[in-house]
Amino acid sequence: MTELAPFRLEPVLVERPWGGTRLARSGKHVPAGVTIGESWELCDLPQDVAPHVDDPSNVVLDGPFAGQRLRTVVAEATEALLGPVAPTADGRFPLLFKLLDAGEHLSVQVHPHEDYVAAHPEARLKVESWYLVDADAGAELYYGLAPGTSLEDIAAVQGTAGIVPLLDRRPASAGAFYHVPAGLVHALGAGTFVAEVQTPSDSTFRIYDWATEYGRAPRPLHAAESMASIVIEPAGAFSLEAMSEAGVRELVRTEHYRMREHRVESGRSAFGATPGPVIISVTRGSVSLGELELSAGATAVVPASSGVRAFEGVDAVVLEIGV
Repeated sequence: MTELAPFRLEPVLVERPWGGTRLARSGKHVPAGVTIGESWELCDLPQDVAPHVDDPSNVVLDGPFAGQRLRTVVAEATEALLGPVAPTADGRFPLLFKLLDAGEHLSVQVHPHEDYVAAHPEARLKVESWYLVDADAGAELYYGLAPGTSLEDIAAVQGTAGIVPLLDRRPASAGAFYHVPAGLVHALGAGTFVAEVQTPSDSTFRIYDWATEYGRAPRPLHAAESMASIVIEPAGAFSLEAMSEAGVRELVRTEHYRMREHRVESGRSAFGATPGPVIISVTRGSVSLGELELSAGATAVVPASSGVRAFEGVDAVVLEIGV
């Protein structure tokens, strides 16, 4: 198998009405006068899955595939990139990784679970995880439902601000982690900056969109779809508080992906054992990854065939994402 060295990708910036200013401060080239809410650091979706994005497959910045789309690497260097990991059914990279910059509340939403997807082939399963890179003082997350809430309670206030008192509100703090299984009602709150790992899907059903509160143009809501997708207490929902000392910890392991957090004062930190590719996201400090020098806000792909199995970091916080 030909060895493929680690490489960076050109982020795909996505305009959102709720976007903030942190992406620009993280080195992303945000166009003037455009409200960018998402930086798709690693994406390889078909156009019909994300029609609001001009081309939802990153351009490669380094190595023999520089200037070409990630989909080309998947197609022409499948084994070198993915190893034993299978691409998606349509031949794409089996993961989506974003940075989300919430200047305002995101919509209250839910993602389709396996039963919904089985009955609605136009939808894609969406399981995701949040790592809070930063958060303003007083910022909150909406994570699940308040105890005792029923589907009947939600149906009675569907599409109105009446949903807000039914949500479980959590204080947002940098370094905390939340796993969001399909079926969990959720929303990122204003003032949060989040690294989000997810299955390669853009299927989101809005329950409420804060249009009145923010004076935003109304967007479509999805009453029937969301009611069919909500799970009151989905299995696998959990959160972790911020890690306070240097070291490595596993954040989550699912059948779709796994995540580890590295906090390095100065020195080397090794990846976990995995036969597939690894995505490295630097949230703080500086990192040497093979021949690449990465700073906060940077993302790189370490192919399965790469001999690079560790990084050198200085005052660094790094997310390691395995497929």
